[in-house]
Amino acid sequence: MAVTLALLIRAARNRLGDMTQGDLGRAAGTSLENVTAIENGRNLQPSPDVIAGLSKALDLPVEDIYAAIAGTLEDYPWVKPREINLRDAELELMFRQVDNILEGDSKERVKSFIRFTLNEERKRRKQEKKDKNNS
Repeated sequence: MAVTLALLIRAARNRLGDMTQGDLGRAAGTSLENVTAIENGRNLQPSPDVIAGLSKALDLPVEDIYAAIAGTLEDYPWVKPREINLRDAELELMFRQVDNILEGDSKERVKSFIRFTLNEERKRRKQEKKDKNNS
């Protein structure tokens, strides 16, 4: 089953924890009403500017958003590892091992740690941006 735009945007927003539709609208440069329409499947073709804003606000690759619009996104970007093109060979190897070697609880603990680390980094960047804007 393909991941629709509505499912992708709602799930990505919910993964960030306390982000409301209004928060997403402000961060993406659009309205609460537009975010609601996207998440409810009423706006199936947001403008390129809105797509770029959603990508940045949700830390999603633009190509995944377009794939969801086209109906070709098979999995959430954070669920299924894809081909990894990382500069750090050790990190690439670790990601591949998590996906191919670990199973069950061990795999979930590693994924939880990675999610936690990414969320902490997002919070740090958000705070830095907020501090910069207040300066």
